[in-house]
Amino acid sequence: VAQSMQKATHQARKNMVTVSIKNSTIPHAIQYKYGSAVVLLKPAPVGNGVKAGGAVRAVVKLAGIENITAKLIKRTGNKINIARATIGALSKLKA
Repeated sequence: VAQSMQKATHQARKNMVTVSIKNSTIPHAIQYKYGSAVVLLKPAPVGNGVKAGGAVRAVVKLAGIENITAKLIKRTGNKINIARATIGALSKLKA
């Protein structure tokens, strides 16, 4: 078990991405596709909170974004693809 935890931690650190955050939200709207999942992320005003569902909410909260609006454009039941689309969108943001 210790070796598997060490391996997972090493892979996670290797695959980290940086996220541009401006006034506790994202700097601009972005749409990203991964597999069959298409995610639309939009900046939200301060105090609006995280308006996103399921996997998108989890990824955005872990990234430290406090105000955002998100929508799944093409709905899919595959939560992994939704999470990866969200991570891809956040990594493509420009400051």
